[in-house]
Amino acid sequence: MKHTQLYRFLKIASLICILSIQLVACKKDKDGSPDVDTGSMSSGTITPGSAAGGEVITLKGTGIGQIRSIVFDKNNVPASFIPTLNTESNLVFRVPDTAFGGPQKVVFTNSAGKTLAVDFSVIALPNIATAFPTDFEAGTTVTITGNNLDDVTKVILEGTTDAATIVSKTRKQLVVTMPSTTADRAKLKITNASGDRVTDMEFVNVTKALTVFTEQLDNGFQDWGWGGAYSASTDNKVTGTKALKAAYDEAGAWGGMQLGNGGSINIAGYKYFSFWVKGADIDKNVQFWLNWGNQKVITVPANKWTYFRYELATAYPGVTSVNNVTFQIVESGKTFYFDNIMFFK
Repeated sequence: MKHTQLYRFLKIASLICILSIQLVACKKDKDGSPDVDTGSMSSGTITPGSAAGGEVITLKGTGIGQIRSIVFDKNNVPASFIPTLNTESNLVFRVPDTAFGGPQKVVFTNSAGKTLAVDFSVIALPNIATAFPTDFEAGTTVTITGNNLDDVTKVILEGTTDAATIVSKTRKQLVVTMPSTTADRAKLKITNASGDRVTDMEFVNVTKALTVFTEQLDNGFQDWGWGGAYSASTDNKVTGTKALKAAYDEAGAWGGMQLGNGGSINIAGYKYFSFWVKGADIDKNVQFWLNWGNQKVITVPANKWTYFRYELATAYPGVTSVNNVTFQIVESGKTFYFDNIMFFK
């Protein structure tokens, strides 16, 4: 009987001991971080010494346990991190996507309020998402959206020394006026504190193109249309001051904006045919031809400018001269605006 009671006592004592250890462990490990004492935060280095947003970097040093916050001091951008990746000598974390580019300090603060500031350089190349318009003449204002645009210092046409003039810049938007150039088309090379980036989109020089319409009907083209009214208008535009307003008759159907030429233009040596069109209040189908051949049907999105571009060798093989360009509305009429109907190299 005495042995049984002793056994029960020892078992209960063991359970109490185990529970006590677990409770102490829980108190010391509230966030899952290693049981590392708060350090002196006397020194440290970041490896690598420069990186872009989203890349993994490491703080190495001594006495860097119990880090509680990380801030990139250029505009005070905080960085998130996982406490379990913090030891007395290492802390692994990522450069925040929102960090500003260039040399700066990364400030670490531990649970005792001690701080450590370490030199680091954020690579934040210009990031270009959209640009409007991508057609231009000398003096055309182009608005570029993206990221890391606030410290842009130079914008040039790639492959030339022709520089655009910077009008305004913020983190997300860059506005420039385009230069005079002999280039038919080019991408933009944009430079900021982190380096250069070239746009994915090309910019087309209207003054070097063979045009059907820019500010007016060009190169012998005339309005031979039916089922509507077609004329230059200052209501809308992509470049310059006017677009071609195509007011298809809403009471009719299948109106056509025929841009005819009593002779023809020679397009040999030209690579692309392109135009801009601003849609009506609803998405609408439009069909068009060059010389009444090889019909294309496009869907024009509502209420915005949309760019259409065709490689002539593929879309119009063998065509070397053009005597009409016709845009016909499908079914009932709506009003559209066209601009920069042209061929370019």
